[in-house]
Amino acid sequence: MNITPDKKRVVDFIEQAYEGKLCLPDFQREFVWRRDEVADLVHSILRGYFIGQLLLLPCDPLQPPFAPRALYPVARRRASPHATALILDGQQRMTSLLYALHDPAHLDTGAYLKDCSQHCSFFINLRNFLDDPDSDDVVMALLAREVPRELRSLDTQFAERIIPCSMLRTAGDVHRWIDDLSDWIEVNRPNEVGEFRRVERPAIRAALDNFLGFQISYNELRRGDKETEEMFMGQVCAIFEKLNSTGVELSVYDLLTARLYPHKIKLRELWDTACKGGPNPVDGSHRAPLERLNRWSKGNVDTHKFGVLALRSLALLRGLDPKPQNLINMTPIHFIPDWWRAVDGLERALQIASFVNPDGFGAFAQKWLPGFGLLPVLGALRTQIEEQRWGDAERADLRRWYWCSVFLERYSSAVESKSRKDYIELLTHWKHSGPPPALFVEAKARIGAPGYSVRDSASSSSSVYSGIFCLLAINGARDWRLGESIELQTLQDHHIFPQNYLKRHGFDAGKDKTLINSVLNRTLIGDETNNKIKDKAPADYLASADLFPGGHGVLGAHFLKPRAVEIMQEAKEGLSTDEVRRLYLDFIGERESAMLAHIRTLCGI
Repeated sequence: MNITPDKKRVVDFIEQAYEGKLCLPDFQREFVWRRDEVADLVHSILRGYFIGQLLLLPCDPLQPPFAPRALYPVARRRASPHATALILDGQQRMTSLLYALHDPAHLDTGAYLKDCSQHCSFFINLRNFLDDPDSDDVVMALLAREVPRELRSLDTQFAERIIPCSMLRTAGDVHRWIDDLSDWIEVNRPNEVGEFRRVERPAIRAALDNFLGFQISYNELRRGDKETEEMFMGQVCAIFEKLNSTGVELSVYDLLTARLYPHKIKLRELWDTACKGGPNPVDGSHRAPLERLNRWSKGNVDTHKFGVLALRSLALLRGLDPKPQNLINMTPIHFIPDWWRAVDGLERALQIASFVNPDGFGAFAQKWLPGFGLLPVLGALRTQIEEQRWGDAERADLRRWYWCSVFLERYSSAVESKSRKDYIELLTHWKHSGPPPALFVEAKARIGAPGYSVRDSASSSSSVYSGIFCLLAINGARDWRLGESIELQTLQDHHIFPQNYLKRHGFDAGKDKTLINSVLNRTLIGDETNNKIKDKAPADYLASADLFPGGHGVLGAHFLKPRAVEIMQEAKEGLSTDEVRRLYLDFIGERESAMLAHIRTLCGI
């Protein structure tokens, strides 16, 4: 790769952007600067300060390496840009200056700055600038409703020496404004003509000429003599990944979208077709929408990084380690058929993950999925099972793998390397009668050990916590008062021993926080039922016929066996601190014992 440094006037770059010749790669994220940041940039140029460098990729407008997109303020006017260069680094600065110098209020493009609900216009108070170049009152950034009517008139601009930034595009515009200012002074302030010509006009002319002549350094990336196009584009994407720190982070999905564009593979269109249905680019056949994928992702590749999850599953199906560098460099050969295998597998993964049944994994709502990192492996393995038409043994192994992963919190970090390892070991076990996956051995050693506990899990961010609530759903846990299944009622996680009851009996909200909020003291009931419990002693609310119209049998599905219920009935008001603590610890011990027996069965222990 060759890097060619040079300098050029900022206003020339802005004119190129306005004409649709200087563009962004389509995968660049949105413009995110606020009006105060735009004003600061204009002020910096007025003072001649360094504003950083640009990184550009020259291109043939007829065959751009990436899909070009016009800069935000003129995107509607330049729907089909003819890019001669793409901005790799400098989007926020160039877009800011394009916005300030080509007032969008006049362009009528509907372009607003971040946190603004109206167009914003920029003005320079030259009098303030000449008095004190560092004054905070030099550049004015005013929303449409904030611009005084008189400021739109030349009389006010000339009297106050305020020039709209939209006059700073060319030397002709600037000099004409200064000449008109001179004429206005001769007519309206004849006694100031001499001072103006001798002092003020030269100073204003110098300040504005300096703005027009301000140059910015830029580097152009060009392919080296020995580099292939594929190598060069790979390096460009790697640079993008490193540079993109000012705006919204680019994902691997964005970068692969860019890499595949020259091969006529439109990754975002593939995503839309997967979610909403439409013609298959391979053979034109109609594809039905993947309803769960669409619902869970809200049709957006960025929701929970679903676009990246699909690519990880695709990489696994190709036998690749799903690390970012491998995803970015995936070959376009057979990409579209592999894409459909991956997203169909992801749909199957969501189906089984959300199925409230012993054959499913009980994630009855998105927040209870014990980790999105599980989905690519689950999807790829499920695809293999369906394609190979494997039977019960492989499906049972898949369920065992899932629950072992959940209760070892295996996918809470470093998911890429674990994904590949688990996928290969299970396939080897199934295809070639290889040894059981190492995960099964680890689960037996850790989850099967006497010291294994879920007591310290007290947040839904933990896969153990979420996994237990999924087990409650699969186990048929119902609201105590209504007795209806989870499909008919909105159930939430609530305390069994109310927090305030425990605090009234000596539990410290700080020191005992994890103990109070432990998953062992939480279960699925409705908000209305929880409001009836409030801060009552367990013994008191268990005696309520309103809460338990069908008796205490409903508690069994909540991993509350008879001895645990007996302990709850002993937990009354008026007990000593020591008595309540003893009962509570006995209660969570009983409940944990019931849970662990079930977990170990699921994990094949």
